[in-house]
Amino acid sequence: MLGLESCGSSGSNVQPAIPTAVVNEVVNLSTQQAAPLRFDRGYIYLNAGARGIVLIRQNAQEYLAFERNCPYQPYDACAKVSVDPSSFFLVDTCCTSRFDLTGQVTSGPARLPLRRYSTSLNGNLLYITN
Repeated sequence: MLGLESCGSSGSNVQPAIPTAVVNEVVNLSTQQAAPLRFDRGYIYLNAGARGIVLIRQNAQEYLAFERNCPYQPYDACAKVSVDPSSFFLVDTCCTSRFDLTGQVTSGPARLPLRRYSTSLNGNLLYITN
């Protein structure tokens, strides 16, 4: 007799590792492309990381940068998080996982938080690295 097991079993927190990519980005906050970052909860997307980076302004001195590759089934073609239009959370519409603006899972099948990149601000330049 064959036993079948669901890949979403409640007893397992094992999820595939998110692909890694070298991140060494500089964002000039005074450019028009970075204009949304002039306000708290403003965000932009960057073409960096494994599947892109979402950069979110917490306040004038603190910015958070997250990998857009969802930690749940990260090799699926659609495993990519976006900021919900309300700007209050991030969501992967493929698996329906939701994350708060600090990258922590709030609902859905994902069990791991979003990969966070380091940020440092020097004048109008914001450095994003891993």
